Amino acid sequence: MPMKSSARWRTVLPVGLERADLDTLRRALAPLPVVVTVAADDWSEAVELASVGRYDGVVVSYPLRDAPMATFLGALRRAECACHNSSIVLLARGPSRAEAEMYVGRGANRVVRWDEVELRLAAVLDGLFHAAPRVPLKVPSHIQVVTDGPPNPLQCRTVNISTSGMLLDVAHSFRPGTLLAFELALPGLHQPLRGRARVVRRTAQPSEPFSGVGVTFAAFDESNEGRLASFLARFAG
Repeated sequence: MPMKSSARWRTVLPVGLERADLDTLRRALAPLPVVVTVAADDWSEAVELASVGRYDGVVVSYPLRDAPMATFLGALRRAECACHNSSIVLLARGPSRAEAEMYVGRGANRVVRWDEVELRLAAVLDGLFHAAPRVPLKVPSHIQVVTDGPPNPLQCRTVNISTSGMLLDVAHSFRPGTLLAFELALPGLHQPLRGRARVVRRTAQPSEPFSGVGVTFAAFDESNEGRLASFLARFAG
């Protein structure tokens, strides 16, 4: 699948990467209009750089030497940090992938295995750079797993939403990749919004104060996609 063309050049800060790893990173990101900056050798240097200058992306070797990852991510996500809205990707080696995934939604945006860096990293970062901004919106919703069996609708609550996906407050846990049919009532619209969405992550507690899932939209019924875009344009304005 071709990647979207970026509207401008972007900067990526590598953290904790060895020289050979930096060469791999630059090769992986060659398809994008990206400048890979001088690397931060350790977490304290990375926090210092991120505090004074904004980077579009921060690519971090996992595990990071001499720093609890939660502390490092918390420092980058502070409101006063210039990089608090940057896309953060953890590059995990071997069995550390599962542990690294625990930080998705808790400061990190994605995890990529080191043996997949040249295959996946450019697409992952490009997708994050172009992710639609979400707006807070708490409305009642209904979802159900798309299966051949009998329907089992569940009540839940939409917490935030964008043209590309939404965050749901729901007691039931779903595995990433699960396809859901959804229906939600948006203020000012006479008919509910309907379509299908795929689970991409579970919420991380206690940093997110509820049990739920993040989903990306897979399909919309009829003209529902246009209705959502028009609603968000009004809401954001």
